[in-house]
Amino acid sequence: MIQRDSFPDILRGFALLGIALVNIPLLAIDPVTNFEGADLTDFSNASTAFIVIALFQAKFYLLFSFLFGYSAHYILKDSKQNRGRWVGRSVGLVLLGILHFSLLFFGDILFVYGLFGLLLLAFYFRKDKTLKVWAWIIYVISGLLLLAASALTMLGEQFLAMKGKTFPEVSTDEFASVMTNDNFIASISERLELWITAAPTGFLLQGPMVFVAFLVGVLAARRKALGEGANASTMKKLAVWGLTLGLPIQLLSAYIFIQNAVSENYSYGTYLLSIAINFLAAPILSAGYVGLLWLISRKLQLGLLSSAGKYSLTIYLSQSVIFATLFSGWGFGLFAQLGVLPVTLIGFATWLALALIAQLVAKSGRKGPMESLLTGFSKMFAGKQ
Repeated sequence: MIQRDSFPDILRGFALLGIALVNIPLLAIDPVTNFEGADLTDFSNASTAFIVIALFQAKFYLLFSFLFGYSAHYILKDSKQNRGRWVGRSVGLVLLGILHFSLLFFGDILFVYGLFGLLLLAFYFRKDKTLKVWAWIIYVISGLLLLAASALTMLGEQFLAMKGKTFPEVSTDEFASVMTNDNFIASISERLELWITAAPTGFLLQGPMVFVAFLVGVLAARRKALGEGANASTMKKLAVWGLTLGLPIQLLSAYIFIQNAVSENYSYGTYLLSIAINFLAAPILSAGYVGLLWLISRKLQLGLLSSAGKYSLTIYLSQSVIFATLFSGWGFGLFAQLGVLPVTLIGFATWLALALIAQLVAKSGRKGPMESLLTGFSKMFAGKQ
């Protein structure tokens, strides 16, 4: 029997914080343009958005994805006889994802996890070298596509400028109704429409990186890299290189984003470039977070993070329940009423409150409700090939 490592729970609890801070602007400020829906000429808005983009955006869903791949080892346990349970877990996540983006949050990631969880079965039992090669292939191709998209868009803008024209502005105001609708039932169709509209872009932007993180997580689990196989020297190198190399790149990405957003000559190509830099360099800073948090965990008891990590699915969905209730028209109607700083503080306070509740529940040894539901559902598939 594979014993559960404690550090992945700590890392998972930490990732929940970043996910909360990245998700909440989509529900509180603008469901499509995110921070660009706020007045970024205001110093408070701009500085807070800068911090969230540089330190959190694209980094924490990768940590969560990495841990998802790592957790596959707990369930599959290097035995093909356990494939049925993994299939059940993946199908369960797809179903939860559908409910999540229909009823609460159009930016759901569970649906993608479920689909790629099924795809992971085609790779899980292969050799380390095969997983490494595929991880690099997917990363490089997705990176080249992102950079090519930004470069071609910039060239297109330059070409139109020579003719005294610009790209036509695309209005996203119509999607604001998904948050301002005061009828919960009626808003379901609007969330579905927004999800269908945004899902292809989100899938192309996040999907490949999610799967790369899955593969890296599987490789790390085989080496027990977050448990008894963890190496202090390796973790120190991750922290040093991840922070000294990854952080400056992320600061550059955030700077480009903010400067472009407030510029009189807004460029969609520059926006895409900032996103490309942000996403492509995200694994570097994410690795730095892993190393730094591991080193801190050797010195300090991080019970709050560990408890939150044990109830990650419940907390992830609970965050959406709280955010949707606060900002939706059918709830307290705070959508587009607050600046970036108070919205970010609400996101942090929500994560903290749920983590504290998780810490209390953890003392009883009980599983979270959503964890129990998913485990029970996956067991229905146990033994099925």
